[in-house]
Amino acid sequence: MNKSLLFCLLSLAFPAQAGTLLPPGATDQSPSHLQSAPLPQGESERKPVSFAWALDPQADLEAQAPFLAESREFWALAEASEMQAGLAIDTTAAGAVIRISPAQGGRAVDPDQVRMFKNGSSIAEPQSFQRKANAAQLKAAGMDVPDGSAIVQLAKEQGQGRFQLQLPQAKGRYLVHVYEPDSAYVFKAQATRRSLLAGDTLEVAAGLQRGETRLAGGQVGGALVSPSGRSYPLSFRNGKAQLKVPAEAGTEPGLWEVQLSAGTAANGSSVQRDARTAVEVTRPTARLGGGYGFHAAALRFDLPLQVAAAGRYELRGTLYATGPDGVSRPVAQAHAANWFEPGQRGLGLAFGRGNVPTGFGAPFELRFLELKDQTRMGTLETRELALREGGAVAPVRPDPVRGRVSQR
Repeated sequence: MNKSLLFCLLSLAFPAQAGTLLPPGATDQSPSHLQSAPLPQGESERKPVSFAWALDPQADLEAQAPFLAESREFWALAEASEMQAGLAIDTTAAGAVIRISPAQGGRAVDPDQVRMFKNGSSIAEPQSFQRKANAAQLKAAGMDVPDGSAIVQLAKEQGQGRFQLQLPQAKGRYLVHVYEPDSAYVFKAQATRRSLLAGDTLEVAAGLQRGETRLAGGQVGGALVSPSGRSYPLSFRNGKAQLKVPAEAGTEPGLWEVQLSAGTAANGSSVQRDARTAVEVTRPTARLGGGYGFHAAALRFDLPLQVAAAGRYELRGTLYATGPDGVSRPVAQAHAANWFEPGQRGLGLAFGRGNVPTGFGAPFELRFLELKDQTRMGTLETRELALREGGAVAPVRPDPVRGRVSQR
């Protein structure tokens, strides 16, 4: 029998079952209220789309963790007078890599003009550098560096300590980036969530470590910076900071950047580290309605939405089915999107019986459910475990082999 006709007949035999979504978990995102928002400039796609594909049931799926920044580097903005006299740089390991890039009014840097001093004493060439390169050489090697930049790496024999970086012909300003690949001192920073809604509280944990040992004391500071450059200071206490994201945020295109710095004293010299990570900030323009309808024959979940701003919205989720061993495993993923005006709307995730492996069936789970505002490129709601559904259709069985007579 034609499979489409079979599904239609089964749908008539097994009408939709209504249910309620599980409450959001501790790591889930769920809007407490909705806000309207203007449409971005330009044309937006409005055509509805829905598709699904099978997954490997043996593959382990996990929710994506927030990015963990690990830094062995720091930046300094130096004036021409500082570069001419010798910019002081403390290193904690041999072989530090230093990049010098012209900033406001700065002239291109010739690596052959860079001079190094240690504790005030000049280091003669060629003992000062292990390697050096100009912008053209760096770009030819595939590095994306600003025009006029140069990189030098301190010779391993010079060890660590306090150095002075001199550029006798400096003019204007320069951005100096110091990277210590072999340093034991690492600055780790992580936001507790990858995405936030306007009005939510951003939480950031950050600390300086030597190896696996957390260093006491020192200073940690930073700011949350919007895509347009507006800065909101972060105040740290015991390695953690909290900041309420402005309620009017979420209309600017682009990610928000968390810019952090740390410093301490060790073995008579200073340790400096800078780190950056990014978070997505979205205005809460829509949310899940709280209920769902389950069509067992077609393996489709219909989810009502509350929409506060016109736009194109997307649902994506992963279907877990129970295998012959009684263990729930991922078997299919589905996406659906459509344009909606404000009001009570809905989207359906149709996984399709054909994407379910032989022997898998109810109970089902809908996991890693996400609601996105495609028009404003933001995540509105997430559920690591959205629902459990008993279903009403038996596990998928192998197709019978034609022309074969069964034997008893």
